[in-house]
Order: sequence, then C-alpha cells, then structure tokens
Amino acid sequence: MNYKRLELYVWWTCNQKCTYCMEFPNMEKNWTKKVSKYDILKKLIKYKKNWYNHVTYLWWEPFIQPVFYDALLLWKKLNYTILVTTNASTLHIERQAQKFLAHIDELILSVEAIDKETQQKISRTNVYVDWENVFKNIHKYWNWKYLKVNIVITKDNIEILFDIVKYLKDKWIKDIAITYPDIDIEYYWEEHILNNVIIKYTESVQKILPIIKYCEDNKINLKIPDFPFCVLPNDADDKYLKLTDDYDYQTRVKILSSEDELDRKDLSNIDLTPRDRKHWTVCDECIYKNKCWWYSVWYEELFWISEIKAIK
Repeated sequence: MNYKRLELYVWWTCNQKCTYCMEFPNMEKNWTKKVSKYDILKKLIKYKKNWYNHVTYLWWEPFIQPVFYDALLLWKKLNYTILVTTNASTLHIERQAQKFLAHIDELILSVEAIDKETQQKISRTNVYVDWENVFKNIHKYWNWKYLKVNIVITKDNIEILFDIVKYLKDKWIKDIAITYPDIDIEYYWEEHILNNVIIKYTESVQKILPIIKYCEDNKINLKIPDFPFCVLPNDADDKYLKLTDDYDYQTRVKILSSEDELDRKDLSNIDLTPRDRKHWTVCDECIYKNKCWWYSVWYEELFWISEIKAIK
C-alpha cells in the first residue's frame, strides 16, 4: 500500500512558549478554538476513503489536549499509522506514558535541552521534562517503531548541542535533526530574536561540523535542514546535500481545523527542489540554486548575508 499521510490539528494550545516558536502568534489567535471527536472522525473517514493511511498530529502539545486520547482511539480503529510530535512534557509521568504510548506508532521528540535551567529558559515556562524517565517509559511501554529527535538551535543551547547529541546516542536514538529556526520578526521583534534565538550561520556551522563527524562515527542518521548549502564546506558536496534535505515527500494534505484544509498539492516528486517546496526565491548567483534551501526567514533583515557565499 502506498504511503499517504495527512496532518491533523486537534487543538491549538501548548504548555510552553518557546523562544523560537514561530507558531505562537497563531496559537494566540486560536486559543479558544475547539475540535470535537465528531469533527475528527469525519475527517478520518473522508481521507480513509481516499486511501490515506498515515496521520500526524503535529505542532503545539498533543498530550495536554482533552480530546487527544479519544482521537488516538479513532485513528487506531480506522487503521491509521500514527505519528505524534511532542515536547514530551507529560511522558515522564508513568501513568501518562502507559496510557498513550500503546496507541502510537511513531514519535518525534523535541529536545532543546536536557537540564532543567536551560529547558525553562528556552520554553519560557516552569515546565520541566525529566528525560531520563521519558526514555525509561518509552522503553517500557512503547513498541519502538520509529523514534526521531528534533533539536532547534537557539542562543541558549548552542554550547550544549554536542552534549545533547551524545546524551541521545546513549539512549539509542539513531535519527536526529538539528534545525535552524524560522521566526516571526513581526511578532517577536528584533531584540528578542537576536538575544534569545538566532545565531549566524557561520557560528552555527562551526558547532555542527564536529557533530556531523560524531554521528558518522556512531551511525546516527543526522539531518540539518534549513541550512543554506553554501555555508557548509565545499569539500563534500554530496554528503552535505543529503544532510540538509529532511523533507517528507509524501505529505499531501494539512488539516488546519474541521473547516479549513490546505492542499499541499503533489510534493512526492523527489525532483522538486527545496525552494519549490517552500516557494522561496532562487539565488541566481549560486550554482547550488537547484539544491539549496537558501536562508531562513528574516535572516537577511537581521544579519544581512555577507557570510553566505553565493557561487556563480
């Protein structure tokens, strides 16, 4: 059976307000929006008839939503494969992990820090994730199928980035993405972004290069999406190209609510360039224009682009 996946929003709230989160403005607008089990069921049946077989609940925090457990049961009854993205802020609680994990096939964990102080600084809350117990519960209550960790680089975790990767390796994590942040400068303002979030590409890459070598040596599947191809060393073009492209080609439909749908068209064509997928402008000066993600949102306004070497 072909892999066809839809993305479903069940709720619009989160228990964190991360410094880098460009979706928080949308959450504030939709904080009181609610979705019922009936709304979810209608969508699941509709897309099941069209041969969709994977569903992702993503963005914001699913495990704190009242309707989420019932949604899991509905998905399972319709034989969807279920992927959940989460900050894991409840999975260190054993009864929560035991309740939910039995119904989940795939997990993506957001791990921006492993110590309490840095976690709370980045999340701008008092929420603390005890990662030791998270992984203990995952091993105990989950049929380990696909587990990936995503790390968003910020000012607060850049110096401990290597330590986070080493910690994850010791927990047998074999799929890791280190992501450059996209932000909303119109909401957060330049001062917040420069003080808390954005680091120049040149500085970020210097921290990531040793991690790339470490992951190669330890057979960890590392991705570094949203980095311009030309900020990386040019002595291993093919290797770095594979690292920067972490796109899910099979995604077709994103369901924003019970009324609204965003059709992403057919993005399964692997010949589509990263720019085509995000509709970014092409750098006409660069020989990598058909491969490169180009720079992050608002990067030019914050730093200009002098260190990005567009190559004719």
